[in-house]
Amino acid sequence: MILFSIYALFFTLPKITLSILQLNFLQSKQHQQPYILDSQSFKKAAQYSITKEKISLISSIFDLIIFGCWIFFGLAFLESLLPFNALMQSVIFLLIFLILQSLLSLPFEAYQKLIVDKAFGFCKGEIKLFISDTLKSLLLLILIGGIFLSISSWIILNIPLWEIYIFIVVAIFIIGANLFYPTFIAPLFNKFTPLDNPNLQLAIQNLLHQVGFQSNGVFVMDASKRDGRLNAYFGGLGNTKRVILFDTLLEKIPQNSLLAVLGHELGHFKHFDIYKMMILILSFFALLLFIIANLPQTLFLEANILPSPHSLIAFLILLSSPIGFYFTPIISYFSCKNEFNADKFGASLTSNEDLAQALLVLVKENNAFPLSHPLYIKFYYTHPPLMQRLKALHCEHLAITS
Repeated sequence: MILFSIYALFFTLPKITLSILQLNFLQSKQHQQPYILDSQSFKKAAQYSITKEKISLISSIFDLIIFGCWIFFGLAFLESLLPFNALMQSVIFLLIFLILQSLLSLPFEAYQKLIVDKAFGFCKGEIKLFISDTLKSLLLLILIGGIFLSISSWIILNIPLWEIYIFIVVAIFIIGANLFYPTFIAPLFNKFTPLDNPNLQLAIQNLLHQVGFQSNGVFVMDASKRDGRLNAYFGGLGNTKRVILFDTLLEKIPQNSLLAVLGHELGHFKHFDIYKMMILILSFFALLLFIIANLPQTLFLEANILPSPHSLIAFLILLSSPIGFYFTPIISYFSCKNEFNADKFGASLTSNEDLAQALLVLVKENNAFPLSHPLYIKFYYTHPPLMQRLKALHCEHLAITS
């Protein structure tokens, strides 16, 4: 009961409080004088944000119920199904646990994508594509998760101060994910084709050369088969780095603004932001592993299990969200700081107005509501609100005249 009470009081309750603050804020602002978006789009964006937050609120309560089920009888029941005197049984336990966790969250994800996003004009994919994506994700979870769980379980069984070595394994997996995602994982879900626009290709290559960015190509992603929203990013590390443009972006944004967006992304590259964020994430994992390694045995007894490789890792997974909740504002703070610096760098390669116009197009096409509760922003916003970014670019007048 102690662990459940801690989870409820220090995670679920604050999370629900933030959702209620955000909902009340959105409902009070949706009828105000619109800006950035036209009147109809402003109300639609507000309704979309309200709907998403209601789903998040229900999901938080559901997560608490699931956590209680695992703690009070789920982990002990799952353990009773398999004899645990070998490494393989521990891995099987954890894989079943992870798959069940994923499947339990699936209804919320399906409702968000197939019902809500489709109703608001974002989702383009059908249920067949959703099922295909889900199956691919589960297969990756089994494959990559199986490798990680096998290594971690063996370390816990055989090495003192196991948390130090698991931290090293986590670091290797995070670096590997960044290294191989654009060339091996992302193509499982989307098609990537070389940019077929010589003039734009030349402009982009000149921009990359100006900054000293070496990549293995500029690719267009068929994002429109799933979603109508716009984006662009740089993926990979070392020789796997590539420029990714959403096909939706190419259709909606002029070349100068597109170059400004890419200049912003190049700012992240020049400022080593990906490495800074990796250090932050690894710091979170270090804290998480330290807490799990030093949990009192009484907390395991509450769940009717003893400390073991599978129970330690199961607790690590279950407690990652509540511990991460308090780490989120730190990541958000540094992420927003990085975004301001990247904006400044991107504008220096083109112009302040080019980047500001690009940001306005992104917000309009993505139908993003431009207002949020201040506390909600500090917890969940990895990018600063648009008006703050426009003010930093000295282009706030565009939000009124656009």
